[in-house]
Amino acid sequence: MRHVVLPLILIAELVLFSLADEQSFATWSEWSEHFRYYLTDLLSQSAPLLFLALGMTMVMTTAGIDLSIGSSVTLVAAIMANFSAGPSFWWFAVPTGLLAAIGLGTANGALVALCDIPPIIATLGTMILFRGLCYVVLGDQELAPFWDVPGYAWCGEWPGAVILAVVGILLGGTYLKRSRWYRELTVVGGNRVAARYAGIAVNSRLIQTYAMMGFVTFFAALCFTARNGSVNAGMLSGLELEVIVAVVLGGTKVEGGFSSIFGSMWGVFIIGVMNEGLRNLAWQSQQLPFELSHLRFLLIGLLLIFGVWLNSTPSTK
Repeated sequence: MRHVVLPLILIAELVLFSLADEQSFATWSEWSEHFRYYLTDLLSQSAPLLFLALGMTMVMTTAGIDLSIGSSVTLVAAIMANFSAGPSFWWFAVPTGLLAAIGLGTANGALVALCDIPPIIATLGTMILFRGLCYVVLGDQELAPFWDVPGYAWCGEWPGAVILAVVGILLGGTYLKRSRWYRELTVVGGNRVAARYAGIAVNSRLIQTYAMMGFVTFFAALCFTARNGSVNAGMLSGLELEVIVAVVLGGTKVEGGFSSIFGSMWGVFIIGVMNEGLRNLAWQSQQLPFELSHLRFLLIGLLLIFGVWLNSTPSTK
């Protein structure tokens, strides 16, 4: 059922937003050029969410969750932004950002596995902590060294961002889905006590999973900063909601034990088309007494409820 429902939702979004678009095209070639630009822009914008959805899928397979990813991406970007632009940025800022991202993810894993703190509480705490560190690092300023780094913008544009995301998903996702490590995560998420009796190193698997979340967080920060060119301490608030909705909508169970990596990809594109469509409508409807872009929160909430319901439907299993 799900493999039919998700494409239908995506097609319905495309049709509805196309009908609401005030643009008109005189020839087929004009429309095709517009659609090509729209598609490449959508894929480039979705690249960071694709990375984060891959990591969140693994985390939620273990019956966990990571509410800190928006703050983590911003903090990693803030750390890199404090380095000088230029060719040396690749040798100093980028490795530092990667190490910081893995460290943030590992810290979350340690809180969940070693301190036995529920994931929702542990990552809620680090979400606030990491956001506070963003203000410590940046204050009220906005730094924009990224566009002055040679070749850096490629990571946020077409086709660079899409190539990075596709390689990460095809190589990482395909390997993970077939690996013993992933099967052990499924057992951990389904029944942690049974996993321990089966000889699975539960604590190690949990720490590794959150460390992997940190790893993909770095690539999300790379794509975001390459596309936007700047970072401020309040950036990407609420990003975690979009990622969680995409993953749940794609078939990953909130209670753990089952996930769908490629289903999460469908969820990301549904969220991406919705965001882009609402931005266009908000720009065209400036005379309305409310911002159409604010409907995003309403639709995200409805999609989350629908995704959870779809996961509980026997015919979707």
